[in-house]
This record gives sequence, C-alpha cells and structure tokens, in this order.
Amino acid sequence: MQWALPPVGWGWLAFGAVAPLWWVCQMQRAGLPAVLAGLWWGLGFYGSSLVWVWDLHPLTWIGIDPLPSWLISRGIWLFLTLWGATLSIVWAALMARYVCGHGLWPELLAGVTLWCGLEALWSYSPLWWISVSLSQSPHGLVQLSRLAGPTTLTAVVLAVNGLIVLALRYHRRYWRYGVVFLGSALLLNVALAAAVPADHGEGLRVGIIQGNIPTREKLTPEGIRRAWQDYTRGYQDLAATGVEAVLTPEGALPILWQPEQVNRLSTAVQQAGVPLWLGTFMATTDGHYQVLLTLDQHGQVYSRYNKVNLVLLGEYIPDWLSGVVQRLSTLRSRLIPGNPDQVFRTPWGNAVVLICFESAFSHRSRAQVRTGGEFILSVANNDPYRQQLMAQHHAHDVLRAVEGDRWLVRATNTGLSAVIDPTGTTRWLSDPDRFVIHAATIYRRQSVTLYTRFGDWLLPLLAVATGTSYSSRAFRPRG
Repeated sequence: MQWALPPVGWGWLAFGAVAPLWWVCQMQRAGLPAVLAGLWWGLGFYGSSLVWVWDLHPLTWIGIDPLPSWLISRGIWLFLTLWGATLSIVWAALMARYVCGHGLWPELLAGVTLWCGLEALWSYSPLWWISVSLSQSPHGLVQLSRLAGPTTLTAVVLAVNGLIVLALRYHRRYWRYGVVFLGSALLLNVALAAAVPADHGEGLRVGIIQGNIPTREKLTPEGIRRAWQDYTRGYQDLAATGVEAVLTPEGALPILWQPEQVNRLSTAVQQAGVPLWLGTFMATTDGHYQVLLTLDQHGQVYSRYNKVNLVLLGEYIPDWLSGVVQRLSTLRSRLIPGNPDQVFRTPWGNAVVLICFESAFSHRSRAQVRTGGEFILSVANNDPYRQQLMAQHHAHDVLRAVEGDRWLVRATNTGLSAVIDPTGTTRWLSDPDRFVIHAATIYRRQSVTLYTRFGDWLLPLLAVATGTSYSSRAFRPRG
C-alpha cells in the first residue's frame, strides 16, 4: 500500500493492498487475530509512509544532544505510526466481530463504510496526514474527488479490495463485478476530466520564490540575513518580468512582522508596485500567529490569513506535555491557531490559503472555496524532510485543486513548489533543494463541484445503504 503512495506512485497496487487484511477478518472471526492483523497492516503502511519523520534528527541546532535527538525523532515516528495503525486495528476488529459472515453484500458495504467513516473521523484529529485516497494522487482516479472529496477515492479502493476477497472466498463471479466496477470508475474519471469547464477571462501572472534556506539555519542571524536578501532579490527579479503578484513560502521571513516598520522588502514592493504574498509571523496578546500577508503595491498589509491547523509538537505543545517536550519547539513564544471562518481577500478577489499541514484537510480548503475562493495559494516549508514528504504534500495539493476545481500555486522553502490546474495536471514542478524563481499564469474560477456544494455526502449514503442491507436481510422471510 505504501508503494501506491507518492513518490513511488504505483496507485494500482492500492486495489489489492487491503485484501489480505480483509481476508484475515473473514477467516479469523475472533477479536485478537483481527486486532493483530490490523496492527501489522497499520505498522507496515503508516510506518513506511511516515518514515520521513526521522529527518527531524539531528536536533543539535536547538540544543539537544545526538542520542536524545535520535530517540525523539524515532519516538515521534512511532507515535504517529501507532495513531494511524489504530484506524486499521479498529476496522479489523469491527469487521471480524460484527460484519464478516453476515451476508456478502452487507459485508462489502459495511467494510467500505467503516473505513471511510474512520478516515473521516481521523481527518478531524491534529495528527491527520495519510489517507488511502492519497494512493490515487497525482496520477490515479483523482477526478472522482470532485464528487464527494477523499471519501470517493477511499470508497472505490476499498470496494475493489472487498470484491477481490469475496471472489476468492465465495464465487468467481465477484471477479467480474470487480472488473466492471473498476472499469466504470476509470471511465467516470475520464468523463469528469473531460467535463471540466474551460478557463475564461484574463489570466493572473504569479511569481513563485523557493528560498531554499534550511530550517537549521533559518532562525540564526545568518539565516535571517539570507531571507531578507534572497526573497528581496527574488521578488525584484520576478517583478521585472511583469508578474502581477509574487508568492513566498511558509515562514519565508522567520521574524515578527511589524506593519508600521519600513524595511528592505516593503521598500522593494513600493518601488516595483507588485503585490507580495509573504509568509511570516505576527504578534498577538497571547503569542503569535503564523500568517500569509498580502502586501499591496504600496507595501502595506492589505489582508492576512492566520494558520488554522497547527502541527502538534512542532508548532504547539499541549499543556499536559509542555514540561516534557518543550525543548522540541523552535518557537520563542506560543503559536495561536487562526479563526476557521476567516476570508482571505486579494486585489483579484478571494483566495483559498493552505499553510503547510493544512493541505491534508479537505474540509479546510472546501470551506474557503465556499466563501468565494477563486484560486488556491499553498505555502509550506518542507525542510528538513526528504522527497517522500515533498511528494506526499504535492499529492495532497493535487487533490485540493481537483476537489475545488481551482488553480493552485504552491511555494515551498526547499521543494516541491508547483503550479497545478483544475484537472490536477501539474503544469510546473520545481527541483528540490535549490533556490528557484518561476512565473506562471493561472485563472480565477467560480465553478462549483458536487463536493464543494454538498461536502462528503457519500459517507451518509453509504451508511444508509449498509443499514438497509442489514435490515432487509434480517427481515427476509425464512422458508
């Protein structure tokens, strides 16, 4: 299953990767074997998918010795892996105890519904990142996410796995059902891509700066000096090419921005007259926000977006853990989450903003599209992590672009920066670990997908279908 995810991206493997776990639940209808199978499957999938967490080590740059640093990075990885594995454990235990053996079609519907429901529940936790739906991005059945978001993709993947198990266990005709079902999904994916409305109106020329300043250097005096120098230079070079706006990564300037203070970057904006979307920090009475600012042509703050979904342990520490792991934080004061209902205005209309971790939350993007977001600005750091994380992050953004039918511009510190169109096609992708500037044309869109309008309508429909299948079976007359 991990090979189905980016960067390997063999998405077709996902259509059989859950079948072994489902088979165990069929054969061992006792609690312990199913729990162990769910644990083993989850450790393999989530553990290998999250191995980029190891790249936190070494943390010597924030005063942690090498051995504790190694233990911390592995401890965080194990914690995140077990949190993911809990999902597969719960699914397997419920399937073995309550579902398998109670009818073939009810079992298929219940298996799909349970996994989709658990993923939906997990997606509202502060540790969400890996979904089965990610196996279909960026080159799989991504267009299906227009219908009901990530649940559509997860449901298709689980349904095919379930049909494989039923075919192996009971009757070969289920192979035919599986082929027909998957073939129909493929045809629908093609049809949805062909039906994407064309772009209208004038394009918006946007410049992207990938600063490539390592996190271990970023907060040092030299790193801050480089940020001022490189982002100002990148902005000026892009402005000279005729772009209409410039986008910088998350935390491009790792300082507290003072709106009333004149500095080299605001002066450059005043001179060029090209608005700048700047990733930085702003103070509040209780701490500070991580923000994306719009600096208008005069170098003044036109609008700002405060990051809503903060990274547990990295950007905030729960009070009950603060005494144990406070040294993990690189922050000098407390980060405060932003208001989920904020609207990000720009001189060209409202935009959707996703800062780093927020790319994994489809409901965060959908809420902003519903309030008038006409294009998506995704900004991230992605250092010190390997290209596995970069590719997963890019895949999340592809799904967000398709779900909302919006152009997406992505600026990161170390990669992968990108331009993605509403069909999920990556029009440009940066090389990692390099300073890069790039200019691209995007379009504002006001179209509405089924997912934007109705949200995750598929999950309650699956729940009703599952309940109906069990009810009809329970009340069927017996001969």
